[in-house]
Amino acid sequence: MKLFYATDVHGSDRCFTKFVNAAGFYGADAILLGGDITGKAIVPLVEDGPGRRRAVFLGEEVTVEGPDAIAELEKKIANTGYYAHRCTAEEERDLAASAEARDELFTRLIVDRVRRWVALAEERLTPLGIPCLVNAGNDDPREIDDVIDSNSHVQFLEGRVVELPDGTELASCGYANRTPWNCPRDVEETELAERLESVVSQVGDPERSVFNFHCPPYDTGIDAGPKLSADLRLRSGAGGVDMHPVGSTACRAVIERYRPMLGLHGHLHESRGTYKIGPTVGINPGSEYNEGVLRGALIEIKKGKLKSHQFTTG
Repeated sequence: MKLFYATDVHGSDRCFTKFVNAAGFYGADAILLGGDITGKAIVPLVEDGPGRRRAVFLGEEVTVEGPDAIAELEKKIANTGYYAHRCTAEEERDLAASAEARDELFTRLIVDRVRRWVALAEERLTPLGIPCLVNAGNDDPREIDDVIDSNSHVQFLEGRVVELPDGTELASCGYANRTPWNCPRDVEETELAERLESVVSQVGDPERSVFNFHCPPYDTGIDAGPKLSADLRLRSGAGGVDMHPVGSTACRAVIERYRPMLGLHGHLHESRGTYKIGPTVGINPGSEYNEGVLRGALIEIKKGKLKSHQFTTG
């Protein structure tokens, strides 16, 4: 069985489309998206005269005129993972003045894109009979759960054990230990340990299973994140940005105890790589979603054992 795995697309239209298309391109029997599927910011497209819009995109002021140019800018914004929103100058001021209004709009835009994504996956993958498995990550608001879960083809994974096409059990958890940003699914290590235990206790044969945990285990090389100062600025030394392990001790303890065949992780975009804990091989394919580049891993499982894995970029 071939499984294509990617993670941390963070709202990128281009990356999600590539993810869906990877099923056919790599000859996968199933595709799995590991978490942090939603974007991080709204880009207001402010009315600036008849048929003209202005925006601040990727730190630059941009003005476009005409329906084709506006649509092209919206496409670029979506491909980098942000959410374009057409509005008047007055609406822009109202959004800037109200955190509640911004949050409400942000959630609506997120849900709309996720709903469109799962419809795309259903349209393209149902005729092929290829399962599409999706989980949320710590960055993702809970409002997307029902959107994914209500789709007839895409399977939502949080807290569940499902079977891959060859019968391999897949146990999933998208929560993570606390980050400085207090994301929607950040929890204390004690709660994370309970959530991980709750899902893996459903597995019949842990050593022949796959643990799909968005947060990587602590101090495994694939959990390296930048050290931050008290005001959340990067700390640098002579060798560049200072890095340190930020993964979960609870995740590591569960993997050490249950010894799954494979661990699939994300969360740390810059920590593409693998680890070995006992018999367990762990993978973090990394992420370059803001460049529209889909990083992934093509995994082959045969007779309950990991036969091979290779990183992909496209």
